[in-house]
Amino acid sequence: MDISDKEKLQHKIYGICTIGHQHKEAGTGARARAEQILDVVHSDVCGPMQTAGLSGERYFITFIDEMSGRVSLSLLRRNDEALSAFQAYRARAETSSEKRIKGLWTDGGSEYVNKAFKRYLEEAGILHIIAPPYSPAQNGRAERANRTIMENARCALEGSNLGKEFWGQAMLTAAHVHNHLPSRSHDNKSPLEYWTGKPPGVGHLRVFGSLTWVHIPNEKRQKLDPKSVKCVLVGYEENAGSRVYRLFDREKKRFLSSPDMIIDESSLSYQHYAGSHTTIGWLNASETTDLKEVPVIEGSSRKYNPYQKCQA
Repeated sequence: MDISDKEKLQHKIYGICTIGHQHKEAGTGARARAEQILDVVHSDVCGPMQTAGLSGERYFITFIDEMSGRVSLSLLRRNDEALSAFQAYRARAETSSEKRIKGLWTDGGSEYVNKAFKRYLEEAGILHIIAPPYSPAQNGRAERANRTIMENARCALEGSNLGKEFWGQAMLTAAHVHNHLPSRSHDNKSPLEYWTGKPPGVGHLRVFGSLTWVHIPNEKRQKLDPKSVKCVLVGYEENAGSRVYRLFDREKKRFLSSPDMIIDESSLSYQHYAGSHTTIGWLNASETTDLKEVPVIEGSSRKYNPYQKCQA
């Protein structure tokens, strides 16, 4: 029998019963998804980690475009660096998509709810949507993305035998892989396909922690010097193109980036060392032929398959 709102029985609310029996609402109602890139961006900060990263990072922050599912991840030393991370993300995202961020969805953490962040969003005309306190489900997209990245990074570290101080490199790699793979929740399209209009290639993906021999350009060696240096693969230099890899030279304790190398995915023997890199990039077409050194900070075999699902 169909009963209209006016005909519904009115029940009296008893205070004692409410105090004893009230429960938290499930909050599972569906909400219309954003229809354009950058209409709504979800964000969350995760940390602190029990082990400092390669440059002293203890946190990571994610920005997830609701429409495409694309994840951008940055490493932070302190959680109050969230504003500067968002400013950098906004510049990259809006330039890459030629669209404007209209809304930012976060929890009510102090890293987001403060005078500086509020003033910046108001000046930029960005609506700040704040999830209610003690309601992580209301910020579910960011929470779920962080969980996925964390689980994949944990598998990468375990499979590579790298030290926990490499957790940041594993996080950046997990975000890179995520952006290249199709998603059932996004019409079986990869996040990058929404941005470029075509499926991205995945042929460049390699086992995290693999042993590599990196070619040394002629300009950086003499006639009798070795033509390659032994390194370990720890990610991708997206700002220089997805086929430019990020590597760590354990002998000289330095990071290198190069597209010219031989990768042995069956060798994952490695000791603990440390280095530095903090932001996943956006460009995917350009390449570099230079062997670049990145400053590092002193500090710290099984295959990792980026397609293999992690066990909860």
